[in-house]
Amino acid sequence: MRKLLCSVVMLVLTITLCTNAGFAVTTSITEKIVANGVTLQSIPSNVEGKVTVTGETVNSLIKILIVKDETQRWYDVELIDGKFSEEIWLIDGMGAYQISVLVHKEDRIYTFGPTVFVENTVEVNRFTVPTLHVESNDENIIALAQELTKDAKTDREKAEKIYYWVVNNIKYDYDKYIRQINKNYDNPYGAINTLETKKGVCYDYSALVAALGRASGLQVKMIKGNFIGVYSNELHAWNEIYISEEDRWINVDSTFGSTLKTRYFDNSNFYKDHEKLEEY
Repeated sequence: MRKLLCSVVMLVLTITLCTNAGFAVTTSITEKIVANGVTLQSIPSNVEGKVTVTGETVNSLIKILIVKDETQRWYDVELIDGKFSEEIWLIDGMGAYQISVLVHKEDRIYTFGPTVFVENTVEVNRFTVPTLHVESNDENIIALAQELTKDAKTDREKAEKIYYWVVNNIKYDYDKYIRQINKNYDNPYGAINTLETKKGVCYDYSALVAALGRASGLQVKMIKGNFIGVYSNELHAWNEIYISEEDRWINVDSTFGSTLKTRYFDNSNFYKDHEKLEEY
């Protein structure tokens, strides 16, 4: 049972990019650029930590691709009557970034729309800002974070209030888990969806903790790693939260806290059954 509770197939997005249709590039937009049914409004060539990607399209599904050196990050886009406006933090350091709008063709195949290049001049602490599936700028998440932490006097108190709210109010989504085991990743993920549905897998638990924590002024990491089982390891996700008054990061596993009814908050033996692989 424990193996079932903690196991998760981390998100995989396999997209084939076709570059032979509608590919338009500019290094510094002064006016709008149109390509592949997408109109992209102007973006300054020099930015300070984030960009706002705004425009409109006749297409029904688009994504935004952010590239810095060898790192690629994909972002879903909400379309309202064909219009979009997405604020994206540039979390991979200062320097040159490629920003592309991708247009869905079929299955997992996308073609390029407008592409621009910008120079980021500000270093961003990625553990304090909204990132993929960690929507700490959402008004409902901000409101809940403020309500939960309004009486907290320390970072530890903030972290505990957020941890226990998630543990006591979010249920494990066994149906989503089964879909993942069957390699069906076309599921909604992230803090907003988890808050709305009150359920999720471990990735969702950790995304919600991160969003609530960042919205309340904490530095919060999402951790990808393994649960160390008796016979095998299983992919898992949890959080690290920085406690400023103690000058250290603590481990928090709200999934296990919820499903196993055991406190997984700054346990001294946390790494007895956890193995950290990556932080983001």
